[in-house]
Amino acid sequence: MSNFIHGDNLEHKIRVEKQSQNKKLLDEIKTKYRKWKEDNLMITGTTRKDIKKKVKLLNNYKTFIDQQKFKKESGRKYGFTSQSQLHSSVTEEFMYYLFKDIGKLTNKHIYWGRTQAYTNLFFAPPNIDAFEDSSNIVINVKNQDFSISKEVILKSRVSNNEIWQERKIYVPIVSIECKTYLDKTMYEGSASTAEKIKKGNPYCIFLIVTETYEVSLDVDPKYSSIDQIYVLKRERRKNPIYEDVVYDLFKFVESHINSDWYNVKERIKRGKMI
Repeated sequence: MSNFIHGDNLEHKIRVEKQSQNKKLLDEIKTKYRKWKEDNLMITGTTRKDIKKKVKLLNNYKTFIDQQKFKKESGRKYGFTSQSQLHSSVTEEFMYYLFKDIGKLTNKHIYWGRTQAYTNLFFAPPNIDAFEDSSNIVINVKNQDFSISKEVILKSRVSNNEIWQERKIYVPIVSIECKTYLDKTMYEGSASTAEKIKKGNPYCIFLIVTETYEVSLDVDPKYSSIDQIYVLKRERRKNPIYEDVVYDLFKFVESHINSDWYNVKERIKRGKMI
């Protein structure tokens, strides 16, 4: 699992690309990417000023990579399509830069980036003989664009002997779907995923970060399991990403990380149980 999702995507393309013009474009992007990465890693604070610096770096890099020469258009033999995830993975990697310096996340065994997030498990033995030989555990997961999660090892003993079977799962505490744009179909899929993720860990927050919001106005996401949808560009795609929205996103996640997730005694003191 890598923190640098966009960088990994770029390296993979450089290794497999055979079209000469695309190779030149990738080399140009890589040079710019290295600078973007280095500049972000140099920022280690969490003040509003620090977040503003990160957003400025993001806007500059996105302005560069969103140039038409990098996009494969009708009739053009070179460039990269949206399916290549070259452009969309920028936001995913930015999520790491945005949250990496939250105090309680530093120096902990936390996994960042894309993951197959745990949702639930069940037992599915085909017959009693198979159940005797194995636990027959089925673990369901959902692919997530970005998550902050913990690796958990589940062990189950086989029959009555000392042989153990192990399953590795990633339990998210923050789960984020990153979109270039969000339409109704995408929203419905994300709402379903949010419900499943929260069944696996009810203390996980589920967010959508999208550049533009194109869901019809008769749909109110307030009544879904999604905790928040952050729209980075309020009107047109060519607009810059707004620093105040990103700062709100940062504070929302920081507050969740720093809060008590399970403390019924303290809730009683406050007089509010939920």
